[in-house]
This record gives sequence, C-alpha cells and structure tokens, in this order.
Amino acid sequence: MKRKMNTVYVIFLMLIMMCSFTGCLGETVGKTDRPKKDYSNIEMNPNISIPGYESLSFKAGTKKQSVNFHDPEENTCYFRISLVLEADAEETVLWTSELLEPGESVKSIRLERELESGDYPAIIKYECFSLRDNTPLNGANISVTLQVR
Repeated sequence: MKRKMNTVYVIFLMLIMMCSFTGCLGETVGKTDRPKKDYSNIEMNPNISIPGYESLSFKAGTKKQSVNFHDPEENTCYFRISLVLEADAEETVLWTSELLEPGESVKSIRLERELESGDYPAIIKYECFSLRDNTPLNGANISVTLQVR
C-alpha cells in the first residue's frame, strides 16, 4: 500500500513540474517583469512611439474585453500599459499589463470590475523602461473615452 501511494505521489510531483515548465497551469505561471531577451548591446533610439486612441469600445457587464494595445516594433523600450478610469478626483486602475517588448501586443484584457453601459473618461497610461536595464524612461498619459455598450 505504501509503495502504491509513493508511486502516486511521485507521478503527481512529476506532473506539477512538467506543468510549471510548460505553462499549462495558466497565464500567471512564469510571468515576471524580467526581460525576455538579451538587450545589453542594443543601440537605444531616443524616440519612443506611443500609440494614440480617442476612444475604446467595451462590452457592458463583462470583465473580459477586446483591445489592441501594443509596443511598436521600432521602440527600444519596454511598455507597461495601464487603463485607468477617471471618476471626479479619484482614479481607478482597471487593468495593467506585464512588460511588453517592442513588437508585442495585447488583444484581450480582464478588467478589475465590470462596467455598466455609458461613456467613461479614462487614461491609457504608458510607462516606458530601458531594454538594457529596466531604467524608467519618459511615459505618456493618453485621455480616452470608454464607450461601454
């Protein structure tokens, strides 16, 4: 009986290890803000391209939303993008990305809370970091309207 339990235990541990290495446990496994590639010798471009938006269209009553946020390929910096809802003097962070490398994009996000139908003033906040050493660079705040239907 002990031998059978030990075998089951070993198989279970092996499955956990395999899943942690392959990422089958979900999106959050292995996600960190550490660089994904070696950019130590990259020639830094002093210009940062920031995508602009006037509005975003969201679905009411659901946290999962479709977007097209990206770090343009010509950039030589990481982006961390946040979507912030402006309500009077308060700001509520609805979503924040992991660090995006140049050329990477985010097509789907999960908001911190559902929104009812209506138009909401919001900010897309771009935080930029050096590819070499993650040093903070200039960023930008883009005012947008969330059109929730």
